[in-house]
Amino acid sequence: MKYIVNPIKILVLATLMFSVSACEDFEEMNTDPNQPPVVPTTSLLTSAQKQLMDHIWDEWHNGRFGMLYAQYWAANEYTDESRYQLRQGVNNNYWLYYYAGRDAALAGDPNGGGIRDLQEIIRLNQERPTDFSAYGGTENQIAVAKIMKAWMFQIITDIWGDVPYEEALQGADQVSPAYTPQEEIYTDLLAELTEANSMINVSEPGFVTGDLIYDGDMEKWKKFANSLKMRVAIRMADVAPDMASAAIEEAVQAGVFSSNDDNALLRYMTSVPNNNPLNEDRKTRADFAASEPLIDYLKENNDPRIDYYAAPNASGEYVGLTYGLSQAQAGAIPNSAVSQPSEEVLSAEAPGVYMDYAEVLFTMAEAAARGFIGGDAATYYNQAITASMEYWAAQGGDVLDAATIENYYSNQAPYDPANWKQSIGEQKWLALYMQGIQGWTEWRRLDFTGVLEPPAAGALVGDGIPLRVTYPVDEQNLNRESYQEAIDRQGPDLLGTRLWWDVN
Repeated sequence: MKYIVNPIKILVLATLMFSVSACEDFEEMNTDPNQPPVVPTTSLLTSAQKQLMDHIWDEWHNGRFGMLYAQYWAANEYTDESRYQLRQGVNNNYWLYYYAGRDAALAGDPNGGGIRDLQEIIRLNQERPTDFSAYGGTENQIAVAKIMKAWMFQIITDIWGDVPYEEALQGADQVSPAYTPQEEIYTDLLAELTEANSMINVSEPGFVTGDLIYDGDMEKWKKFANSLKMRVAIRMADVAPDMASAAIEEAVQAGVFSSNDDNALLRYMTSVPNNNPLNEDRKTRADFAASEPLIDYLKENNDPRIDYYAAPNASGEYVGLTYGLSQAQAGAIPNSAVSQPSEEVLSAEAPGVYMDYAEVLFTMAEAAARGFIGGDAATYYNQAITASMEYWAAQGGDVLDAATIENYYSNQAPYDPANWKQSIGEQKWLALYMQGIQGWTEWRRLDFTGVLEPPAAGALVGDGIPLRVTYPVDEQNLNRESYQEAIDRQGPDLLGTRLWWDVN
């Protein structure tokens, strides 16, 4: 397994070491034992943003999990994951990485990394605002950390279901946290994002440095908070429609993404350790090809995004790899015979996506179809396709002409008001390419049919495409009482157990 070292933490540690060696006597005289030195909140933010995106986007929890479960990619080696047999070591690790961070988890430190870095930003600004005001407006720092926490916690609960939430992030003070029901987590995520939006003061500075997403632009963070609130709310639409409707209306009024310029992205760089983790993986491995479900859908609809999603095979044709082959079946197919992921998604500088404008517009289309907001669902749907196509063309350095885009949503993929879940589901899934966990989640929620397929060689675990991931074995062994309470409430710890918001 490959990992990316955090350059910011290395820089901070190196600076601290130099300072100690050069100024030891001075430090001894001027250190307050009741206020020990801590890492700047700017470094904590950088660490959290990069670590969490690296894990969401890498070859393990994206390539071997999200991208396979959403069937954007098919495995051409080590195919067990495409047949739903996850490696339990990976399942254990990523649970820990999201909560505590990779470096802290590997070091056995329960108090640093991952979401915990975000919680530390909040704690430091609440308890010692004067000490950390040099890094940005106190309320703005807290708001940014809350938004990032909400983004990550929604992903965690959408993977596993009920998870530690209210009692999480307490380190050694709570080593056996109870699992919070997903319904309560979702309700609190809306409250946290509402509070974050209200805390943001655009006339005050954001993080003065270290913000890899918006470089301290609090107008952008405000839009991200409200857009993410829409993502949370629309997931609840079938089980808590009144709450979902009110939250989406509030978010739209408060201001959401209005163009691709607002997209929340981590812009990777050309060199290790700051290049895209899938780029680093591809330097030595080629375990994934574009899937047959994806390529067939793109070809059948004459979708111009095919050029940016995948590469032609050696014969110059787009050919998807059959999804869910056995190890022997996949090994018999040369990589040159099928389409590989494109340069646009495997390049060193290919961005990681926290959330984008196209998703916001698809959510507005669905909200309009449900009667949650005003406006025309078809118009939002067409705008969403346009935003997606323009974004992907830009990744390839191109511009698609308006006539090509209009022809697509008017003729190839027209909106069907009588079957809006199918229309929106297919196109939202397509637009979420590379956001594997999100694409899989939208399939679970909207239940669109005729696109995703059962594994060709049959599932190794479960009876069909998973509806969740089973809890890590370490949780079953080390937090047994909380684990048992969760499954007694939620249902059996199986891939086919539906989450709270998945009612169809």
